[in-house]
Amino acid sequence: TEGEDDYVPLALNQPLGTKNKKKQKKTAKRASSSSSLGKNAMSGFDSNQSRLSERAHRFQGKGGILSAVASTAKSAAENVEKYMGKTTIGGSNKQLDERDYEEMTVKGTCRTLEKEYLRLTSPPREELVRPQAILQRHLENLKRSYYELGKVHNGRNREYDWYCSQFKALRQDLTVQRIQNAFAVDVYETHAKVALEEDDINEYNQSQTQLKELYDLIDNGGSALGRGRNSSSGGKQQQSKGKQRREREENRREALKHRNEFIAYRIIYYVFLSGNRKYEGGSSDIFKIMLQLTPEQRKDECIHHALLVRAAVADNDYHKFFQLQDAAPNMSDYLMDKIVPSVRQGALQRICKAYRPSVSADFVLKELGFDVENKEEAAGGRAWMEGCGCRFDGD
Repeated sequence: TEGEDDYVPLALNQPLGTKNKKKQKKTAKRASSSSSLGKNAMSGFDSNQSRLSERAHRFQGKGGILSAVASTAKSAAENVEKYMGKTTIGGSNKQLDERDYEEMTVKGTCRTLEKEYLRLTSPPREELVRPQAILQRHLENLKRSYYELGKVHNGRNREYDWYCSQFKALRQDLTVQRIQNAFAVDVYETHAKVALEEDDINEYNQSQTQLKELYDLIDNGGSALGRGRNSSSGGKQQQSKGKQRREREENRREALKHRNEFIAYRIIYYVFLSGNRKYEGGSSDIFKIMLQLTPEQRKDECIHHALLVRAAVADNDYHKFFQLQDAAPNMSDYLMDKIVPSVRQGALQRICKAYRPSVSADFVLKELGFDVENKEEAAGGRAWMEGCGCRFDGD
């Protein structure tokens, strides 16, 4: 028929279901808002101000943002007190002393050697925390398997991620038991060295930061020789003052025997950070360390080498820098590897300016710290120079 072309069954020219209802609501809302704007067009900023005030009232009173912030702060404080056990030793208004902190310290009873690191989301339980004697056994096992057995632990090949988890679990058990003695220093020093070997600069930095605090604490006589272990409250089992003094001095000597080595690492680490434009504290941190150095420390082999590295980088003396890298004591060369890319780039720019139009490729490779006797390393150096835009004869 004539009207068949115009016939559309079931209103298929309209959206179906909830989409049509949502579209109608949006249209009605837009119409109402436009009409309200027309009515309030003459009011101008007064209308906007009234709307802002109405909106502000919604964030006041009970249930608003201010009350939520206050309640959150209060609950956080209560959780801290609950976590530390403050209410169990005299109430929340009591001024805490060392004995109170000792009573709140967890005394581990776990006898399991291996434990994966898990971030604490609740107060630590003593049956899940290992005492110092167990931690010492596990640390010796980790050292032996990593350095002597080629990362084979209990007959299984282990990756660095597993070792890192074990070290972090060791550190966590030390922290919750407030163990701050020569053994704690040994744990952090070992983790820092392993992290350097594995090129994990973040874990190294965490360990060295805690080491600095431990060194200062123990050097000032504040080490916790027995923290984290059961202690008696009476005077029957107390040791003589002379024996305590000898133990404290022995602990101090054992804890600080590698202090200069890690001060040198920290100097080179700050030299590395000073090359990062986003980090502004590198130079100032180096100067703080230098001001605290004693004349005896400046004569130490590691620290003296680190100060020479700082001077070579500051003076753009790339020739001296690579000489120092070849003679780096202990593990300083691992940190110097982080500085090599920026030193090489600056050195290549200066060599090209000074020796243009041409210069021997082998000479440049030697100045940039490449071993020209090693064909593979020399080829890698030439590839790096080509990547920087250098052209060789015959290209």
